[in-house]
Amino acid sequence: MYHELYKKISESVGLLTVFLDGEKISQGSCFCFLDTGEVITAAHVITGRNPIKQEDVQDPSVQYFIKFPNVPLLEYTVSFCAITVHVDSFKEPIQIDMAVLQPKRNYEVEYPVLPINVNPPRLGDQVFLAGYSDELKLPFLIDRIIYKDHQGVDDFLQAMAKGYAADMTGPMIKRAYVGNHVVAGANKSHEDFSLTCDILYLDNGMHSGASGGPVVNESGVAVGIITQRAITSASQYDAPSLDVPSGSTIAISFQSLLALNTFPTQNNS
Repeated sequence: MYHELYKKISESVGLLTVFLDGEKISQGSCFCFLDTGEVITAAHVITGRNPIKQEDVQDPSVQYFIKFPNVPLLEYTVSFCAITVHVDSFKEPIQIDMAVLQPKRNYEVEYPVLPINVNPPRLGDQVFLAGYSDELKLPFLIDRIIYKDHQGVDDFLQAMAKGYAADMTGPMIKRAYVGNHVVAGANKSHEDFSLTCDILYLDNGMHSGASGGPVVNESGVAVGIITQRAITSASQYDAPSLDVPSGSTIAISFQSLLALNTFPTQNNS
């Protein structure tokens, strides 16, 4: 029943790798939402840390590579990284963990598009989560058992580091239901600015590496992105501050993009 939907999702999810001076500093998931190649991901994947600092994005030594399954490796640049709102009564600025990248040049490829809808899913809706989770391993653990001193192996390992593992594994796709839906908002009346963000708790767990991947409805339209695993307390007498993953995933909708008046969106159902 869902064969075509899974195929569409799998093709559109990219493996995003960030390098600083040739060293890998971050890796996560993303997906293409426009036929001109723009992708959406989680902002913390771009910088490799939280909170988001714009100096990380502006560093000219940083490179962003994206590998879609069966598409050549592409280099990207950042369009924006995190929507940040300063509220007078808050000690810290509000940051929406979302970023958009665009191709660094005009690549002659057909981008695997997964359109977005700024309207969030409803409580109880079935959705599908996709991302390059660290639970996926290369066949035969080839990156571990290969002889590293053989001819051509260095090139192979460098290709794997830049994302060619996407061709060998593809993203993990899981089903989930929207188990909780919280709406947060911020307003600046003197600036005529309003921001809304839907926070979605989904009753299936994705592992690290899936951050930035899409949340997709049954119509094959992205309605949010994965931002983090939900955490719960596992407090014990000898470890009172112990926290563990709860088995749920936290995602955010695209409502906050409406605050960017010039941002191109496709409002599909």
